[in-house]
Amino acid sequence: MMILDGLKAHDIKRVIAQNLSEVQEIYSDAAIRLFFLAEFGCHQSVAHAYDEYVLGEAHVNTIENAWSLFKGALISVYYHVSAKWLQEYLDEFAFRYSHRHEKAKLMDLVLAIC
Repeated sequence: MMILDGLKAHDIKRVIAQNLSEVQEIYSDAAIRLFFLAEFGCHQSVAHAYDEYVLGEAHVNTIENAWSLFKGALISVYYHVSAKWLQEYLDEFAFRYSHRHEKAKLMDLVLAIC
């Protein structure tokens, strides 16, 4: 999860190229600025504008859930966040979300990184 300066296709493409290695499948919504994603691997999209939310295995429910949880945390836990530190909060959230099924080991993971 990353804060971008712009939402143009070339901005998104640059960040994806820097952060993705081998990708099996990419799922997105059908936004025009995301059509280039096929260059990075198998890309499938769902068209929310046409009430399409799942197409085979393609959906964006997981990332929409993650953003919803992050927004809720901003309102309830981190109720005052400056733009200067927003990426830090986002990194912490992404780490906790990525390891959400390993709650018993979470402190060990944090200590291992330190």
